[in-house]
Amino acid sequence: MRGQGRVMSVFREVGGLVTALRAAQSRGFRKLSVYSPIGLPALEPLLPRQGSPIRFFVLAGAIAGCLLAFWMCIGSALLYGLIVGGKWPASVLPYCVIGFEFTILFGGLTAIITIIAFARLRPAVAECYDPAFGEDRFGLCVYCPPEQTEAVAAMLREAGAEEVHEHRGAS
Repeated sequence: MRGQGRVMSVFREVGGLVTALRAAQSRGFRKLSVYSPIGLPALEPLLPRQGSPIRFFVLAGAIAGCLLAFWMCIGSALLYGLIVGGKWPASVLPYCVIGFEFTILFGGLTAIITIIAFARLRPAVAECYDPAFGEDRFGLCVYCPPEQTEAVAAMLREAGAEEVHEHRGAS
């Protein structure tokens, strides 16, 4: 299995970082990491958005809760022959409140469980992080195939990077 290369660059100014980020995206690189000592709202449109899978788990939990509530209500009504308001024992309308409550309950519990599962609560060490990114420098790490690291490094130097570090990855 071939490893993935990465090229880490350090910038003194935001302009160089923006130029390098646009150049990397125009050449088709999608896996990027940006490091900054301050929040930069101007960079948000340039960065790739990654959706969270938590919302799908919460939706599945909420649907499962709703189905479970109706199954419990209708099943117990049919099993014990409960007459609700003079209607057939398996009337759906009286059980909507319980279905709603189970939907909220199971959706909330699933949200808490999946947030904890996806939070990665162990310390994570970023491969490209430099302590200068927390003070007065900006960083861009471009993940690329190992054979393209030299071309990416040249592109980042053209954009105005102070330092460029290449890592070809394991072969």
